This record gives sequence, C-alpha cells and structure tokens, in this order.
Amino acid sequence: MIAKIFIKKELHKSYLNFLFEKDQNQNYKVTRLTDFGKLLTSLVRYSKTPVTTLKRQPNAIFTSFVLPASRPLANAGNYYLYFTAEDQEKINDYLDAIFNIDFDRYYLNGKRTELQQQEIIQTFILSRKLTQYIGDNETLKKRHYREDIKLLKKYTDLLITKAYDRNNRIKEAGNLTNRLTVK
Repeated sequence: MIAKIFIKKELHKSYLNFLFEKDQNQNYKVTRLTDFGKLLTSLVRYSKTPVTTLKRQPNAIFTSFVLPASRPLANAGNYYLYFTAEDQEKINDYLDAIFNIDFDRYYLNGKRTELQQQEIIQTFILSRKLTQYIGDNETLKKRHYREDIKLLKKYTDLLITKAYDRNNRIKEAGNLTNRLTVK
C-alpha cells in the first residue's frame, strides 16, 4: 500500500530518515508508532481508479510511503491510495511543526547539560540522521537565532509596556500630591 506526496523542504525530507526506515525501493516504511505515522494513515484517501493529484510544487521533493497493514487501513489494500493537495499541505505543515518541537526540546535539554550551541546542533544533526547538514550548522543556527530574536522582541515590548504603565502611575501620584499642596 503505497501513497505519494511532495515534501516541500529538503531538511524535512532528510528528517523522515529519522522517523521511518526505508524499504529496498527507497520508500519510507510508515509505522503507527509515531505521531507522524498516525497522521499519514489518518489522512490517506481511497479511490477505485488511479488518482493523479500530485501537482509538482516548486522545490518540492517527491516522496513515497509504504503504509502499514493496520486496523485503520483494513480496506486500503483494495484501493488506490492518495493524498489531496490540501492533505499534502497539512502534512508538510505538520512535519514542520514536529521538527521544530523536536529541535527546540533537544536544544533546551542540551543547554541544561551546559553544552555549547555548536555541540548541541551537531549532536542533533547526527542523532536525527541529517548527515548532509554536518558541515552546515548555519541552517539550524539561523532558525534558533530567529526564535531568540522573536522572544527578545516580545520581552522588550512587555518591559516597555510595564515601564509606560508605571510611569503613568507615578505621574498621576505626582499630580495628586501637587493638587493637595496647592491650597
């Protein structure tokens, strides 16, 4: 039971090597033991005739998945399996989200062990089988840097708002004091 989709980002296609093993034909063997595997098996659709919903997207990578024989897919063997264009967008978004969550969690755990940023990123790359990124830590560093900038801006805005509110309270208290002493 094979279903095909386009994966938008090369990094996410490589991340699939961590999530699933490949068969002899280089198809990813999906298992329902992972969240992503459950998502794929829940979004797959059936057709009695072959379906060609795969529109080539710019820079997207064609990917085939062998879906497991399981209870939710009990009747799938009798049909052609496919994902709609909308399903493919959802799958790409979900893959992006689980990659980000995995990287963030790994990075924070690495920081707790007092490892350096470069060591954490290199270890993540190796542990997630992203071997083509071994010499290129910049992709993940830039991602982390952008997240840090967003967080810094959020906290800066919060501090500015608090300072503004406190300043207004102090001014109001000063006006009250001036009104009391003017008599």
